[in-house]
Amino acid sequence: MLISFANHSTAPVSLGGAERSLLRFVEDWQAIDPSMTPHFVTKAPRGKFIEALDERGWHHDSFRFRGWALPSTQPAPSAERAAFATVDYAAVNAIIRLYERERPDLVVTNTLVAPWASFAAAVLGIPQAWFVREYGDLDHGLQFQTGRAGVLGDIGLLAGAVVTNSEAVRAHLAPYVPDHKLSIAYPVVDTTRLLAERHHAPAVTPFPQAEPGLRVTVVGRVEASKGQHRVIDAIGALRERGVAASVCFVGGWKEPGEDQRLSERARALGAADRVVFAGEQSSPAPFIEAADVCVTPSTIEAFGRTTAEYMTLGKPVVASRSGGSAELIEPGRTGALFDADDVAGLADALAAYAADPASARRHGAAAPDRLAAVLGAGRDNAAAIERLIALVGTEGYRLPQAARYWFELPGAYASLGATSARAAVGLLANRVRTRSGSVGRLLRRPGVAVRKLVGR
Repeated sequence: MLISFANHSTAPVSLGGAERSLLRFVEDWQAIDPSMTPHFVTKAPRGKFIEALDERGWHHDSFRFRGWALPSTQPAPSAERAAFATVDYAAVNAIIRLYERERPDLVVTNTLVAPWASFAAAVLGIPQAWFVREYGDLDHGLQFQTGRAGVLGDIGLLAGAVVTNSEAVRAHLAPYVPDHKLSIAYPVVDTTRLLAERHHAPAVTPFPQAEPGLRVTVVGRVEASKGQHRVIDAIGALRERGVAASVCFVGGWKEPGEDQRLSERARALGAADRVVFAGEQSSPAPFIEAADVCVTPSTIEAFGRTTAEYMTLGKPVVASRSGGSAELIEPGRTGALFDADDVAGLADALAAYAADPASARRHGAAAPDRLAAVLGAGRDNAAAIERLIALVGTEGYRLPQAARYWFELPGAYASLGATSARAAVGLLANRVRTRSGSVGRLLRRPGVAVRKLVGR
């Protein structure tokens, strides 16, 4: 059984949650059925994801493409959209030819933002499934080219099964995807590795202050949507209340100077000496272990992998109420929730743990059992694998035969010449010579000379 998995990211710096979840999913499937042969369609150029595939000896083909969700609030210029279409549909055509040779039994798209392998599968009638592990617009600020309803509705049309990574994402898709196609498979947390690494010496001292007070760890990429600024504001608010608290941020950043901007924010609040940026680390476990409480301050998280990692290591978690983290935490027993825009609420939750350290220990001790109960059987990889196997041998959604012709058009136009003006002149000359279309109708009028029209 050959299963083709499509991924959207090169992962140039580190593997994201979607890539890590996919790798574990395929490993779990092979553990259940060693005869399952995985194949991967992914984005070029080479990055951490392809490195991970090579380490496992898994076959892959990479292509250059964009997607139907782009990081821009303004429509791209026509020339740019045309250039993207040329690249994207060249990728579709290449994947169609690949699938004609390989004939996968099922295509699984592991991304919300790039549907090209799915389109190729639909041209050939191959059954397919989708993993949706993000919101796209709400969490990453992406703009869907055909709107949210258009993109999510198309996923529901193309896929025989749509697997989400939380109840929150499932509810988000419910208005657009038929209910019988939707299910949940919570990501697997590498408990064994986290527990083994928790007592390793951290590469950076997380809390160098002589009296750190309440020790707070935040793991995740440092960027606005992840909400590190909220924690800094809360640390500043606690300082005004006379409550000592320090925070260590673990994770890299894509935008240059993001750590400096946050440091300036802390300095303005008189809390600069209470903030440490540890940067990208091979393992977050030692930094989590060093904390009294951990925070997931994101605007919205589809799942909340860091929340699950905190709970695995027996730490209470304070998290924003939106998204998947709210499903994992039991407020008052394993942590607390706050509204993303309510910094005072975050500060209150941290102040409560600072005033009652015993409650932090109790909530942390209860966290692993709570996590195991939520991520248990029926909403795990094994259940998702069973659903996907059921699609093998079924008839997949098939696009009209004309679709393949339309996918080839951008490349055909691009081959006409270097400029659109040149293409237009060539088209006009062809119409003149063949006397077709409106040009031909004009030329058929008495007294109109072809030589005059074409400048010869």
